Amino acid sequence: MFRRANGTMSPDLCYDTCFPSQMTQRSMLPQRTLSSRLLSLVLVVVLSLGLVACDDDDGPGPPPEPPEDPATIAEIVSDSDDFATLLTALQDAGLAETFADEEATFTVFAPNEAAFSPIAVDVLLDQEEALTEVLGYHVIPDTEIAASDLEEGENTVETLSGDELTVVVNDDGVFIEGSEVVETDIEAENGIIHVIDRTLLGNQNLANTAWFVGETGNLYNAVVDAGLAEAFTNAEGWTVFGPNNATFENADLSGFSDEEIQEILQYHVFAEDVVDSGSLLSLLDENDGTVTIETLQGEGLTVAQDGDQIVFNDGQATLDTANLDYTASNGILHVIDGLLLPPSLQEATTIADVVADSDDFSTLLAALQEANLVDALADEEATFTVFAPNNDGFAPINTDVLLGQPDALEAVLGYHVIPDAEIAAADLNEGENTVTTLAGEELTVVVNDDGVFIEGAEVIQTDIEADNGIIHVLDRTLLGNQNLASTAWFVSETNELYNAVVDFGLADAFVNANNWTVFGPNNATFEETDLSGFSEEEVQEVLQYHVFADDAVDSGSLLALLDDNNGEVTIETLQGEDLTITQDGDQIVFNDGDDGPQATLDTANLDYTGSNGILHVIDGLLLPPSFQ
Repeated sequence: MFRRANGTMSPDLCYDTCFPSQMTQRSMLPQRTLSSRLLSLVLVVVLSLGLVACDDDDGPGPPPEPPEDPATIAEIVSDSDDFATLLTALQDAGLAETFADEEATFTVFAPNEAAFSPIAVDVLLDQEEALTEVLGYHVIPDTEIAASDLEEGENTVETLSGDELTVVVNDDGVFIEGSEVVETDIEAENGIIHVIDRTLLGNQNLANTAWFVGETGNLYNAVVDAGLAEAFTNAEGWTVFGPNNATFENADLSGFSDEEIQEILQYHVFAEDVVDSGSLLSLLDENDGTVTIETLQGEGLTVAQDGDQIVFNDGQATLDTANLDYTASNGILHVIDGLLLPPSLQEATTIADVVADSDDFSTLLAALQEANLVDALADEEATFTVFAPNNDGFAPINTDVLLGQPDALEAVLGYHVIPDAEIAAADLNEGENTVTTLAGEELTVVVNDDGVFIEGAEVIQTDIEADNGIIHVLDRTLLGNQNLASTAWFVSETNELYNAVVDFGLADAFVNANNWTVFGPNNATFEETDLSGFSEEEVQEVLQYHVFADDAVDSGSLLALLDDNNGEVTIETLQGEDLTITQDGDQIVFNDGDDGPQATLDTANLDYTGSNGILHVIDGLLLPPSFQ
């Protein structure tokens, strides 16, 4: 008997225990009611599930559609805009049905639209036999080769045309004769397609290759017209540097005989080996950037590297290594942008020609013409080294005065020429190099870490080659074989100094001087100075006061002298009185006093070397102390 926690018994429990017969009847009613409720719940769930199932199925429905059959290679090509040209080619060659054969198996290296762009498609489509060969060269029959089936390195396969094809696999991708596989493993019912970025012509001879490449149609025509088609067809292992169409359109070959045109075309051929762009660059790299090869014509062709370009014969033509190499069955074709002429067929380019053809030598040309020296420098049998002043080199010179003095002009020009020698920059030694000029005087060429210099002039361009010598460009005109009087006359800034020297009877002294250093007032100084209050003898003394007669001292030596003497020196002049010289930054100052200096010399200005001294141009008039 169960009791409450407080010890009393529950009335219900007492009832069931105390009256068992009534308990049975009473307990049955609640059990029947529970079973009915459970049954109802089950029915609801079942019905609900049934309704849901009915909503999902809506009846039995149609059977699923069977999968479509995979497309054939022909269908894939036909359905892609990127194979439009390939489709046209297959149709013209009657090969479309071949690639629609569901029982056959092919691996196709399919050129896309971009791959056909370098090809003269109209020409190729008109040549049915060649077209069939070219298309067959892109197809491997009776096998399906996925990209994963190719081994690292070279894979050789036999094509539908019967030729062998080499597929190269490396870290950069998959390549065939320079073309790249840009998409792999397009599966078809009858094989597999790999997309390539250029059309393969590797089973076509060099004549046909030139014909079918869009850029070299004119080369093909020239080869045929010159009677060399058979040679290009039957060649073995040739490397052809083929001028593009524009080159032939712009070239005038009317002055050459048929035999000479043959020679010109043969000069574009290296007949010893097939050399692609990569191998050519490696060869150049191994030979300091320049090689000379013997051509089929027999003369040497100079090949040099300039950045991403390969240059032929110092600029006759260039080959951009980013362009395509066209591999043929019997060689390789590189497209270049110029016509290569054998040395024996080139019109001679003399020093006179180089000067005449350059706008930067227009003043020099006028001087040579005035002195009747053009013919001498045009002599193909002679040899010269010319230090040629450019137009800037003539700027400080009063050319009207110089060109009006025939003897002096010839002497000045001859002072820039070394006869019977071709002296390249590499031939000059470090330090001083003494050479004898055409004028008969010695000239000293100085080579140091800063460059190549002659009497203060700098060689700013070296080694311009001509058939009769070599040219080096100077940034100023040399007057080193002219006396101090003539030097003052020919320098634009000191014409008035020359006039004063002549007018006051000092011309002979300046002509016959020996190692003078002249501080010559510029034209503006004389124009602004009134000398009317001085006698002729006094003006002579004033002019002599501008001369240091003991040595020829250039600006560099003068600065060094000042540096050794705490920035100030006093020199005795030709007039007899002292001249005080000090340094103030980049300027040299003369007779600096309470009222400022009498004159200054900017060391950035030129020194003018004469045969008997040196001339510095200053910006004021120096007066001896006794005149002040």
